[in-house]
Amino acid sequence: MLSAARARLHYGWVIFVLSLGNLTVEGGTKNSEAVYFNALKDAFGRSATYTSAVFSLAGLIGAICAPLLGILLDRWGARVLFPLAGLFILFGWITASYTTDLWQMFIFYSVFAGIGHTAISSFSMTATVAPWFPRTRGRMLGLADSGNPIGQAVFAPLAGVLITEVGWRWAYRIYGVIFAVLIALPNLLLQRRPPETPTATLGPPHAHQSQPSPVNSGAPRSRTAAAEAPTLGNAVRDAAMWMLVLTRVFGSTGTQMIRVHLVTFFVLAGYSVQTAANTLGAVGLVSVFARPLIGLATDRWGRESVYTVGMSVAAGAVLLVLWLGDGRSFWPLAIYVGLAGITDGISGLIIGAKAADIFPSESLGTVMGFVEMGRGAAIFLGPIVAGLMFDLQGDYVQAFVLSAILTVASVCTMWIADFIGRRRRTTQAFQ
Repeated sequence: MLSAARARLHYGWVIFVLSLGNLTVEGGTKNSEAVYFNALKDAFGRSATYTSAVFSLAGLIGAICAPLLGILLDRWGARVLFPLAGLFILFGWITASYTTDLWQMFIFYSVFAGIGHTAISSFSMTATVAPWFPRTRGRMLGLADSGNPIGQAVFAPLAGVLITEVGWRWAYRIYGVIFAVLIALPNLLLQRRPPETPTATLGPPHAHQSQPSPVNSGAPRSRTAAAEAPTLGNAVRDAAMWMLVLTRVFGSTGTQMIRVHLVTFFVLAGYSVQTAANTLGAVGLVSVFARPLIGLATDRWGRESVYTVGMSVAAGAVLLVLWLGDGRSFWPLAIYVGLAGITDGISGLIIGAKAADIFPSESLGTVMGFVEMGRGAAIFLGPIVAGLMFDLQGDYVQAFVLSAILTVASVCTMWIADFIGRRRRTTQAFQ
């Protein structure tokens, strides 16, 4: 028993490293889009709304496919799904580099690459990592999620350099090959299914001192686990899950309204494209160290409290750079890097940890697929709404204010999800 436990713990760290690599690629794909948006807008001469729709459609495709990808993750396992995602990314990025009109990007990048990006995003990381670390899932998800800002810190500035030196087309080709290799080979060789959890836990680990350890992934599922693992139909009717989905929609829409347009916003404020790209990279660098601390904080002080504070700081960072950035002073950028870096990506991290608290590993992929659907809808809505508001008004003031309002709305739905979970625990305690 002791040697088996050690083996499971050891291999959990292998899964952790694989997830860290997957999210490094996911962070690189998503956070370099702001740099490519500016290049595509100049290259094809289209409006901000039309250009941003390329990335918005990728989010819509992700929203449509995420529940199916979650089901496939539960059924096929990450060892099959993730290498396929790498091939989709390779095909999407390479073919997008040969497009002669922007509408072709909607097919090759938005559809093919969008499916690949969604399959390796934070929802699948939650489903593969959380079951291996039931007592410390918040901090482990935070550590793994630091891959996203690592990708941002590396690939956003690199995109600016490559676009300047070799053009956006070759930059797309180079990125497609790098991303595909980083995803397909390691996951094909090293991935394993997560251990099964006999019961779902409700709330952060500190509230459950007798939380069970993961059982051997090769052992038959216990009768209790089979009974409590929700079916697809039960998940669709679960109010707590839909509150988490709404939290993801509101929080991510606020974020996505800024993300794609941030480089253009900095350029309009008077900063150079490379300065803007470097700012994105610096945010990612700070977030590398912040996300594990955020995960640890959620284990100690609760998911909802940390989410409330973090999202409030994130909204404040956006409003700060909106009002104080003047194109000459770098101190507003430095303050933005600090505040945004601390809070970057915490929405997906905390929502994923909350979902892992509620649902067992046997159905976590399916549940997180629905939560990811909310993020995909946000990726669709955010950039195109901000682009439309810019085209109508000539600036991003109202778009960024709306982003802050949506962030506050996500805090409210997070607390509602917690209320439903607490009421469920109370009901189960009296049964």
